[in-house]
Amino acid sequence: MAFNLYLTAPGERRLPPAAVDAVIHLDEPGLSGYPLHHNLGDLWATPHPPGQEVSAFLLAALGVWAADKLIPRRTAPDSWTRQIGLHLPLSSSWGRLGPRLAELVNFLTGDEWTLKGRKAAIDLGLAGVWPHSWQPQAVVLFSGGLDSLVGAIDLLEAGRRLVLVSHYDFGQLAAAQQTLAAALAEYYGAERLHHLTLRVQFPEAPELTLRSRSLLYLALGLAAAAAFGEDTPLVIPENGWVSLNPPLTLNRLGTYSTRTTHPHFLKQLTGLWREVGLDHPLINPYQSLPKGELLAQCRNRNLLKELFPLTTSCARPVASRWRGQPPGECGYCYPCLVRRAALHRLGWDKGEAYLLDALAAPETLGHRTRGRDLKALLIALKTWEESPEEMEARLYLGEPGPDLAPRFAAARQLLAASFQEIAQFFQDKGPAWIKGYVGWS
Repeated sequence: MAFNLYLTAPGERRLPPAAVDAVIHLDEPGLSGYPLHHNLGDLWATPHPPGQEVSAFLLAALGVWAADKLIPRRTAPDSWTRQIGLHLPLSSSWGRLGPRLAELVNFLTGDEWTLKGRKAAIDLGLAGVWPHSWQPQAVVLFSGGLDSLVGAIDLLEAGRRLVLVSHYDFGQLAAAQQTLAAALAEYYGAERLHHLTLRVQFPEAPELTLRSRSLLYLALGLAAAAAFGEDTPLVIPENGWVSLNPPLTLNRLGTYSTRTTHPHFLKQLTGLWREVGLDHPLINPYQSLPKGELLAQCRNRNLLKELFPLTTSCARPVASRWRGQPPGECGYCYPCLVRRAALHRLGWDKGEAYLLDALAAPETLGHRTRGRDLKALLIALKTWEESPEEMEARLYLGEPGPDLAPRFAAARQLLAASFQEIAQFFQDKGPAWIKGYVGWS
């Protein structure tokens, strides 16, 4: 079943085609359809308001994100791959690149997208005023996770002035982001960083996989960076293991594993930006590092040790609320397990810091939900030890080219270091039932 959606530009009064299944708008009073709540007016109109190309890309990212949340994957014949047509207001340059942008979104979400552009004046009502006499040297995506905290610390230790851009759609995440940013400002000085918190919420959200979330995050970061000149870099701190995200099992191939900061995705996206005249470097300084190595190389380990308990890595941040438990990291999802392995490298892992210590609950491995990621990670570890070339064959490294061999060599080195880090965690802290599952004596 194909879905046909229509995103209205702010102030646009053109009637959508009669055949569309749903209309999405940016919370304009009096409009029918699905409102997308936001505080985008906080984005800066000074020192330079973003041009039409930036605004059009941000609006497209908002539309893709909303459509991704609105359409349940269970409606697709394979319960995953949806057919989505999205009518978008686009600038003339983005209109020409619409098919290529759709291909990139296909890669990111695993669906079949058709982006149907129309010419429209795009005014997002940005009214924020840059409140400082200094200008930032970089914009950093600041999720509230461990990697983004290290990214901010490393740049601040290097003497850079930063804008930290956060996106949230629920209060628990916003609180973590604000607490961490405030701690950094207190330590390094308020004149060294500015924290911009952007709320984008779509209440109609039956689908929770959200493979398109990174597109929205990058668009918000781009809109923030555009105020300070085209050379202002956008930094995405993400460890290489999660960025490459090797499929742990054969049923996690393709977009069944997320491609949020996959190198191919970032390369293709910056290529599209350049074609519409946007020259903002997209930088992931930790592309080659396992998560534990990223933490170990932090330029201020003492500050990191103090602040890391305030970060959130969990893929199920509201699961505790559903079960009537206090807020906290679930302890059994894939990001929680990778986080624990990374923290173990520094001697900072504590099972009691999670709602569930997966290593202390033998029943977890057989549980349909709580054991899924633990089992997949252990299977991947066993596969790597017995047949590393099988794990390597599951990787997607982008289009073939003269640099494919060095890309593959770098990916192999990253896999080896990351699996070693994960294996060390389970060898040191894993009980007998985990070691038996992997096949260790």
